[in-house]
Amino acid sequence: MKIAFLNFYSGFIARGGETFVHELANRLAKKNETYVFQAGPASGREKYSVVRINVSMPKVWPEWSPIRYPRFFVDYYKLKELRFTIKSLTKIIRLRPDIVFPLNGGWQAFICSLYCRFFGAKLVIVGQSGPGWDDRWNLLMKPNLFVALTSRQLAWAKQATIWKQDFVLIPNGVDLDRFKAAGKKVKLALENPIIMMAAASTPDKRVEQGIRAVAGLPTGSLLLLGKGPLDERVNKLGYELLGKKKFHHVSVSHDQMPAYYRSTDLFTLCSFSSEAFGIVYLEAMASGLPVVATDDESRREIIDGAGVFVKNPDNAEEYSTALAQALATSWENLPRKQAEKFSWDDIAAKYEKVL
Repeated sequence: MKIAFLNFYSGFIARGGETFVHELANRLAKKNETYVFQAGPASGREKYSVVRINVSMPKVWPEWSPIRYPRFFVDYYKLKELRFTIKSLTKIIRLRPDIVFPLNGGWQAFICSLYCRFFGAKLVIVGQSGPGWDDRWNLLMKPNLFVALTSRQLAWAKQATIWKQDFVLIPNGVDLDRFKAAGKKVKLALENPIIMMAAASTPDKRVEQGIRAVAGLPTGSLLLLGKGPLDERVNKLGYELLGKKKFHHVSVSHDQMPAYYRSTDLFTLCSFSSEAFGIVYLEAMASGLPVVATDDESRREIIDGAGVFVKNPDNAEEYSTALAQALATSWENLPRKQAEKFSWDDIAAKYEKVL
């Protein structure tokens, strides 16, 4: 098979979507002619072919789009994605892939849908956006296959679609060889126990709520990995409530992440329930860390008994109590065993079969 992934952000940043593309494409490339269209540079770790499209990624995140109509895909980044997709189209037509994976939704899903209909390729959309408007739009594109990441998302997608189409449930995965408890660590000048959060500073990640929850503990500190449009506000709150000995915010490459997980005692991320998955939960558990997360069906399916759940993360006291409970519990090898259910090798084999 000839397979093409499109993701504007690959090579620039390394969030869950970029990790998904890299890990899956690398494994599919063993038996298939696999290409990733991206705006960022290649890392040198790819087994697939990188097709770089020259569209710049700004160094500074615009906190607000000049046009605030996200449902019409005319915000700052959706227009960047549109330009990227249009510039990719000529190369895609020359390549003639059998299967196309558009990762950015919006205009990209629409243009790829037209390409597939005209050239007879198959359109596969993975629900990385989660239940909401973006995936409703993806379903309107009538993909040949819609991949749901959790049982909750699969049930939602079947109700949300207006077409008769194929669905499959395949979760995201984790590289169990890279993410493990044994290995290199990072020296952190932070008060123990160290609680880690890996997230962009956007409202849906509830980073500020995490800071307030850690501030409610008698001891302990917060290590925040990632960057985003609210960095200035997040840093101000972190240093005000926790101080330099109990708060550290840094952005590192995905290659450096395993060492940071190993250097901490607990992982937390209480995102909105609309979040599709959260590969960082798997990476943390594979590294031996228990997890504190939002109490919803998807998070319970991913984390199961390897963590503590928070019904209302906006309540700092409730969130703080969950952190304290997780720190006081003896988890032994439970987080690692849970992560082993999501090996990327197994996940890729499921994709290979269904494709």
